[in-house]
Amino acid sequence: MATCQSSLFGNQSQYIKVNGGDFVAVQGASTFEKLLVSDLRMPYKQLLKSRVILKEGQTNYLLNHLGLGDNATFVAIKAIYDAKSVIEEDNYITWSFYDDLTKSYPMAQMLVLTGNSTNRIKQLYLTNPNTKYPVALEVMVANIDDSYSFFNDTVNQSGTTFTGLEWTDIKSHIIGESIKIMDKGTPARPLIYLEIANIETIEKSGNILIIDDASYGTIFLQFLTEFDAYQAHSLFNYVIENPNINIDNIPVDSLDPILYFYNQVDQSGDFIAFNGATAGPYSTADGLTFSTSISLLTYGTASGTIIDKQQLIYLLVDTITDNRDGTMSMQPSNLIITGTSSEVNTILLPGTYSLTFNFSDIAHNLLDGVHVDLTITS
Repeated sequence: MATCQSSLFGNQSQYIKVNGGDFVAVQGASTFEKLLVSDLRMPYKQLLKSRVILKEGQTNYLLNHLGLGDNATFVAIKAIYDAKSVIEEDNYITWSFYDDLTKSYPMAQMLVLTGNSTNRIKQLYLTNPNTKYPVALEVMVANIDDSYSFFNDTVNQSGTTFTGLEWTDIKSHIIGESIKIMDKGTPARPLIYLEIANIETIEKSGNILIIDDASYGTIFLQFLTEFDAYQAHSLFNYVIENPNINIDNIPVDSLDPILYFYNQVDQSGDFIAFNGATAGPYSTADGLTFSTSISLLTYGTASGTIIDKQQLIYLLVDTITDNRDGTMSMQPSNLIITGTSSEVNTILLPGTYSLTFNFSDIAHNLLDGVHVDLTITS
């Protein structure tokens, strides 16, 4: 290390630079483009380098900035994937800032974050989505001054954020009053008790349920899979609507909602037939293929010129129910109308159309495969 220009660490002053000077894009034998970075200087007073192994399927590994706590101003992470992991799409990890686990970001080969004395780098949680192979991370962390402190994750260690959950970890505590979230220990122990009456809102974001609780405030439940998050969301909704139910032995919700049609269009028009039969009324419990005829002049809105999605719901749908969610509401956005060549939002002309549904219950059981053949007359 004779000079600062050829070294990572200078002997005159301390700084970090990219060794070699530039990021270079190559096309064949030619340099296509380059990004000059050798002029950047990121001062440091403390520097740490380490190797971290994220085992297969590991979730929410706290990097803790290699012990620098809340004070890091430079973080560089290089990923080294297992030689047997040959599928390119599988070679990535995800990372989240500690104070917003609802958002995760992908990283493939390298991640670099920089800060300064007043805007330091937030703590990172790292996840290896690959369930077959581990990934090795070479990590360099630096600090602009000599301050350091143990990281106290007040967001995720305050008793209101829990990770690595499955939907079966949700159990009844006092039937009619409270539920509990269990850990994975042997025996399993409660992580938190929730009063049913205090649960105000539940929102799903990816694998995370965000619960607004009158006592605790915001609670984050991060599940192993999105399937678990869907099932947990359904289970929470069910126990709120039916607080006196013991949910410990409730099976997985795998049943689709059921759509019940009127016997006739607008209860007085043409029959809504099932595979040609008219001895209804029918529902999607009977099958998937239905048909009917609707007069544009008789049933169209705007002086008999338009049949829109809201009007189709009014004319055809009696109700829609679910084994766990009870009576549900069908919205215009849940309908898909297809004409002879493309999808349409409104029916303006006589012809043949197909009506399908983009609808699911809270557990994400889809009302798929159902279609209604519409013959629109003048």
